[in-house]
Amino acid sequence: MKKVSSINLKFILIIILLIGVIVGSFTINFKGNSETQATFKAQNINDIIPKPLSYKKGAGKFILKKDALIYVKGNSEKETEEIRKIAEFLRGKLKPSTGFELNIIKGDNPPAGSIYLTTVGGEEGMGNEGYRVITTPEKVEIIAYKPEGLSRGVQTLRQLLPPDIEKSAVVTNVEWSIPVSTIDDKPEYGYRGLMIDVARHFFTVDEIKRQIDHAAQYKINKVHLHLSDDQGWRLEIKKWPDLTTIGGSTQVGGGPGGYYTQEQFKDLVKYESERYVEIIPEFDMPGHSNAALASYGFLNPDGKKKPLYTGTKVGFSSFMTRDEKTYAFIDDVIREVSEISPSKYIHIGGDEAEATKKPEYDYFVGRVSEIVKKYGKTPVGWDPIDTSSTIDSSVVLQNWKDSNTVAREKNMKMIISIAKKAYLDMKYNENTPYGLNWAGYIPVETAYKWDPTDYAPKELVLGVEAPLWTETIADVKAMDYMIYPRLLGYAEIGWTPKASRDWNEYKIRLEKQGERMKNQGINYYNDSSIWGTK
Repeated sequence: MKKVSSINLKFILIIILLIGVIVGSFTINFKGNSETQATFKAQNINDIIPKPLSYKKGAGKFILKKDALIYVKGNSEKETEEIRKIAEFLRGKLKPSTGFELNIIKGDNPPAGSIYLTTVGGEEGMGNEGYRVITTPEKVEIIAYKPEGLSRGVQTLRQLLPPDIEKSAVVTNVEWSIPVSTIDDKPEYGYRGLMIDVARHFFTVDEIKRQIDHAAQYKINKVHLHLSDDQGWRLEIKKWPDLTTIGGSTQVGGGPGGYYTQEQFKDLVKYESERYVEIIPEFDMPGHSNAALASYGFLNPDGKKKPLYTGTKVGFSSFMTRDEKTYAFIDDVIREVSEISPSKYIHIGGDEAEATKKPEYDYFVGRVSEIVKKYGKTPVGWDPIDTSSTIDSSVVLQNWKDSNTVAREKNMKMIISIAKKAYLDMKYNENTPYGLNWAGYIPVETAYKWDPTDYAPKELVLGVEAPLWTETIADVKAMDYMIYPRLLGYAEIGWTPKASRDWNEYKIRLEKQGERMKNQGINYYNDSSIWGTK
């Protein structure tokens, strides 16, 4: 009797334990989207932004030491030389904080302790930007199909090291370790952009380079420069020098303005290309054109120059749409720009042309898009450029309003930049010291929790772009504050599949990026919901 009772008791205990396991499992699954569960996942995955497609953690770590070597090997001598330049970039990023002089060696047999960058064995399915990072206790190997993918992998490698790696002076008593892991990664969209309006307020070459560097580390691959508007013309056109000497002489508020010479622009292009980032030049027309109209009288119906403008109103200016002198002038501009810009795109503006009648607008954007195509470039324009009957699927729409019905009907490719979600000049909240709020407030969470397919069919989406209009942005401090940390979320929207993104999990990774941004001197908005109170 005692024996039977003992067996029954054990059986009852087992049943109770099984019920507990089942209930516990159900509770974990039920709370799968909770912050607690996200914390657990984040601790067991990674802190990388944008989130990689696949991250598998192993046991142990690789320690970078002062005698480490960087080996490079491509499928040809030319490719090897290109990879060597990526290795030079990596060495340049690691040296300030480590003090290490890492030698670069062309070869495919790296010894223990090395970093190896190679396209040998890279698979076509990775695409141009895909990469694999394999970290063992002995070495770190980055493999890609193209050097561009190695460049993206190098940016990931930076995030695998401790945050002190981003400091500008030598740091002691830090172990420069990388966890043993395997990362397989490639982007969801090929276009992931940041737009900087240098027309309302002018920013120097060095200030733009700094933003390029910061954006590229999060795999932003397009920097769109808004080079002309009512308040300023910012790129030298040699046939029409007054565009910059007059049109570039001021900015919002009446400051000194400024412009880039063609040599400076080419320097910017070179700098970006070393980071596999593409500059896209924009000249806004037929509206937003007062700087040009103030530079040359022949662009106006009365033959007289317009007064320079330093305010912030829009919609009052327009090119003459039926005058051949207008198109000869635009042809000169597009020709000179196409000769110094390797980008496949030239942006022709097209927004807020309120002083241009609709039939004249349609005719104008059609004529200008053909000029762009004549010089071998793809035209890009803001909506409502898609509603012109002369615009077809050979033109890309940059969509900033909610509606793009006509673009869909025409099968036009789209860059999604919806103002209420993606405009970096919109305030975070009512206390933000810079920016505007006509499209609403965009807190960090709102900036992250959307997808381009909310606004267009996926097959028509080139990618995403976050524009920073600078009516209220007069210096780098303000620029940083409005761009960061929101740009990290936009970068992830463009890189990481929608199904792999979750706000609660993302904000834990974002919190970890705060120290890195601080070490780089980025004046980011310290959102108390992410980093707590200052």
